[in-house]
Amino acid sequence: MSRPPSLQNVSIDVDNQAIAILKYNRPQKGNSLNVPFLKDLLTALQWTESNDAIRIIITTGEGRFYTNGLDFLDPTNSMPGATVSDEFISTISKIHEHLIRTDKTVISAVNGPAPGWGTTSIALSDLVYSVPEAIFFTPFVQWGICAEGCSSLTFTRILGRAKASALILAGQRFTAAEMESAGLITKILPKEDFLEGVLKIARGMAALPKDSLRLNKNLLMTAAGYREELLEANRKEMVGLGEQARRKESLDAVAAFARATEARRKAKAAKAAKL
Repeated sequence: MSRPPSLQNVSIDVDNQAIAILKYNRPQKGNSLNVPFLKDLLTALQWTESNDAIRIIITTGEGRFYTNGLDFLDPTNSMPGATVSDEFISTISKIHEHLIRTDKTVISAVNGPAPGWGTTSIALSDLVYSVPEAIFFTPFVQWGICAEGCSSLTFTRILGRAKASALILAGQRFTAAEMESAGLITKILPKEDFLEGVLKIARGMAALPKDSLRLNKNLLMTAAGYREELLEANRKEMVGLGEQARRKESLDAVAAFARATEARRKAKAAKAAKL
C-alpha cells in the first residue's frame, strides 16, 4: 500500500490496513468548503481508489462540525459575476462522481452539525452514523442557488417528496432523530467515543469476504439503473448551479450576507474595545 498523501485540509488515517478515515480538517472554519478543501478531498478519494487493500472509506469532521457547507466569503469559491466559481463546480462534481462510481463501502460519520453539502453528501454514502446533536438542513433557495450532491434525486428516494421539499425548498432544519426516522441516517451513536463506535462497525465489515462485499455494493448501486440516475442528477444539478450562481438573486443574497457578517464583526470589535 502506498503512503497516504499529506494534505492541508483533509487528514488520512488507515485502520487495520482496510479502512481509510478521511477527516475534514478545516476546523477554524467549521470544515466549510472552499476550492483547496475540495481538491484535497478529491486527492484523498483518488488515493483510496488506487489502493486495493482499502475496502471501506469513512468521512468525518475535525472539531465541532461535520462540515459547515459552502463558504461564500472565501475568495477561492467565487469569480467575477458568479457566487460559485467554475473551478468549485468542476471539483465538487468530480467528488460526487467518485462517490457514485466507487465499489468501496462509504460510511459517513457525522460528528456535528452538517448544513448544506454536509446533508446532501451523506445521501451518497452506503451507511450514515450520527451523533445525537447533529443538525441537517440545505439552504439552497436562501442563497439563490440550487440542489447539489444529487439531493434532487436521493432526498426524494430516501425521504419522500414532502420531506425532500421541506429540505430543498423550505430549508427546514431536521434533528438527527428525525433524519434517522426518515431513513437518511442509519443509526445514531453516542457522542462519547463516537468515531470508535463507527470504526467498530467498519472493522466488522472489513472482516467479511472482500469480493462478496464489493459485489453486493455494486448490485445495490446498479439495481434499476440507480448509479446512472445519480450521475445524471449530478450533471443536471451542476449545470443548474452554474446558471444560478450567475443570477442577480444569488449575487444579492451573498452580498447581503457579507454585509451582515462584516457588521457583526465590527460590532464585536467595538464591544471588545470598550472592555
